[in-house]
Amino acid sequence: MAPSAALAWWGATACWFLGTLAGRLTGSHTAITGAVPLPVAVLLFAGCAALWALLVYAAYRRVKGAHPVLAVAGGLGVVDLVVQLVGDVVTRNFVHGGFFLAALVLAGAGFTRMFRPR
Repeated sequence: MAPSAALAWWGATACWFLGTLAGRLTGSHTAITGAVPLPVAVLLFAGCAALWALLVYAAYRRVKGAHPVLAVAGGLGVVDLVVQLVGDVVTRNFVHGGFFLAALVLAGAGFTRMFRPR
């Protein structure tokens, strides 16, 4: 995987983390994320972002099996981002939607760079 693909995926991870945190702080959270206190939510979001960043790093270092796992999980993540963006457009939550739109663009760049021959 090209270094630019890894940077795009890591940028998408950072945008997802910041968007999710901004959504939690502005009150546009789901029933699941609203059920836990803010410090616990931040730790859970940071843990998920760290695991995703480690998966990207494993694919970057060409660990066997990491590339297909990243492709499948990334595809599911893109679908989730699109669903959440539609919800943000309906509720006019521009802060949350802006971060998630940036994450979607960066994830798309990560996909295209990941499957491009060197």
